Parts: sequence; structure tokens; C-alpha cells
Amino acid sequence: MEATMLTRLFPKSHRRYSESPVGDWLQGFAEWLTSQGYACAPARGHVRRLKQVLQRVGTVTSESSFTSNELASLFLSPARQQARFRATQRAFERFLRTGNRLITELDSDRFAPLLASYRTYLLEIRGLTVATVAQHVATASTFLAEALPPDAPLAVVSAQVVEAFVTSLGQRLTRPSLQHSVARLRAFLRFCHTRGTVRERLDSIDTPRTYRDELPPRALAWNLVQGLLRSIDRSDPLGCRDHAILYLMAHYGLRPSEVVSL
Repeated sequence: MEATMLTRLFPKSHRRYSESPVGDWLQGFAEWLTSQGYACAPARGHVRRLKQVLQRVGTVTSESSFTSNELASLFLSPARQQARFRATQRAFERFLRTGNRLITELDSDRFAPLLASYRTYLLEIRGLTVATVAQHVATASTFLAEALPPDAPLAVVSAQVVEAFVTSLGQRLTRPSLQHSVARLRAFLRFCHTRGTVRERLDSIDTPRTYRDELPPRALAWNLVQGLLRSIDRSDPLGCRDHAILYLMAHYGLRPSEVVSL
């Protein structure tokens, strides 16, 4: 598999990642992070830390699986970096679940019954698809793991706790992705209030605004592309070269670096 996502995240040092003994894992993780809406800077940090962790193991293959306890041991780090490594561990666990690579152990998670009930509610009452339910449960699980102190009951959740969690999400997600995460968090908090698990209504969360056409277009209109190609003077070798490069980019979706390497 071409390391296109690793090249995008690490334009100057991507070979250190793609040619690593765990390069396939890093490439898959990078693709997944991007698909989940992680911005470039947080995604680079997660991939960099995963590389450190997996290369320390030394026996990871493309078919390897992990348990939660193993990951907890693997992601141990110096105290000043522990929070970042634990964040990468949680992201990596969600990535492993998508490929059935996280081995289910005897579930001692104190919120497992709540999440199981929430999953059933989403499937049977709201009628959501399995993939959508997985996203909702992942958001709820992340909130419970990151927002609550160890051993604290869910009843202690307050508006300040929810706001702090949303702020932390905003530091690693793009605005459109943050909108989806906040919507899923709202649904979970409504569910908890309806069950009586939390006393207050906490689902009134402000979401970031997004605007139509706020991002650059991903492609030019075809008539503009054709006009650009026609405008190139092909009477000299440089013009022929420029036309060939733009033609290949337009018709085959190649990047300039890929065209030059042909």
C-alpha cells in the first residue's frame, strides 16, 4: 500500500514511517485518524507515539491483535508525556475495534452495563445502523474515560465537565468533525438524563458553526480545467511539459510529485 497519508502527514520524513517494520500499522492508523476527522497536527502526534510504542515491542506483525491490558502496559511513558500517550492509546483502541483486532477480555469496565443499554437503545429504539451506533458508543465511551476522574460516579458530571471535554475535543478535531461528536454527546447525555443516571439536563451544548463553501474547492469545474489546458502554449518543450503535467493531474488525479516521478 502506498504511504500517501504518511507522506501528507510527514512530507519530509515519511520514509522513516512507511519503511518502519510497523509501517503497515502506521499507514492504517494514519488513514483511520484522517477518516475520523483528526486535524494534521494531532494525527501526526498520534502516529509518532504509536511508532515509538510498536517498535519497542519488536514482534508486531500485520496480523497481530492486542488486549486492553497489553495496551495499558505498552503505552506507559514518562509522567510529563503520559497524558498524550494515553490519548494515543484510546485512539488506537478505537482503531483496533474497527478491524476486530482488540481482544475482548472479561469486561470489568464499570460503565459497561450503561454502554450496553445505550447500544441497545440506539439499535432497537432509534433504529440506527450498526456503523452509526458504533460511532455513538465510541463517543460516549471516550467521554466517560476522559471526562470523569477514576472511580467517580456519572452523577458528578456537570456542565463544566462537559464543556471541558468539548474543549479538549476541539483541540484535536476539525470543526465539522467536532459538530458530529457534539451531536453524539448530546444524544448520550439525553439518554443518561432520561434514565435518571444524571440529575441535570446537560445536552444543551454549543456547537461550532460551519459555513457553506468555507473550505477551498476540492476540484475545479471541468470547463475551467479544459480552458486552462487550452491556454498553455505548446509550441516549445516547456509548454509541452506543463501541458503534460496538468493533463495527467486533470485526467488521472495524479499529484505533481507523482507526475514528475513517472
